[in-house]
Amino acid sequence: MRNRFILIITLLSVIASCTKKSAPVAEKKVDVAGLFSKNCAKCHGTDGMSGRAPNLGKTDLDKAGLVKMISQGEGHMPAFADVLSASEIDAISKWILSIKS
Repeated sequence: MRNRFILIITLLSVIASCTKKSAPVAEKKVDVAGLFSKNCAKCHGTDGMSGRAPNLGKTDLDKAGLVKMISQGEGHMPAFADVLSASEIDAISKWILSIKS
């Protein structure tokens, strides 16, 4: 009887542990300033508005357009899809929108 009780408790514990949902993984905070400085500032300037490349503060692109441009590139703008993660590209595009004048 005691062995049966221990077996049942053990099985219930295993079943319960298998059905528990994992805690959501916290998203890693993106260092936008560091990413921009390393990947963008050479052409767009440290502020995004003073380089030889287009002034990002005056861009007509919306968020989707910025994500596409950063990911795929166009003309002299290189593609960064293989260099930056989707969350990094998203963070940079949000920052660009924040400096629009």
